[in-house]
Amino acid sequence: MEKYESIIKLINDNSNVINFGEFGKGVSDLWIDEAQQRLNIIFPPSYIWWLKNYNGGEILGEEIFSIYEMDFDNVKGGDIVYINELNRKNKISDQTQLVIQENNQGEIYYFDLLQKDENGECPVYSNIAETKSKYAVDFIDFISKRIKDKY
Repeated sequence: MEKYESIIKLINDNSNVINFGEFGKGVSDLWIDEAQQRLNIIFPPSYIWWLKNYNGGEILGEEIFSIYEMDFDNVKGGDIVYINELNRKNKISDQTQLVIQENNQGEIYYFDLLQKDENGECPVYSNIAETKSKYAVDFIDFISKRIKDKY
């Protein structure tokens, strides 16, 4: 629980660079379950925590993909289902990856779903200029680093 308290504080202390939904008004369990079923994966617990508490948002204008709570066949933009189905179709990613952020500099951040730990957490990898490397140990570490990388 301490890691969640720390990230809440970091988010609150950096509201000048973060635009997340209002804390506590996140995505419903129903939509989270629907998205997981549609993508045929289980989201890491820290990502589910963020969805349930913040819904979605951006760090310095770079969107972290979330669930828009709209019909997956009609939604566009940064909806996690839409982005990942599109990326899989275009062979940018596959079933072992869950893309959570892309930006205009060509950086892609994704969960490596093959590396789940005993708690169901997955590391986040970056793919920058065709160079793949481990970026964060889990989603909370990802948010923390994205905030700190902006300074």
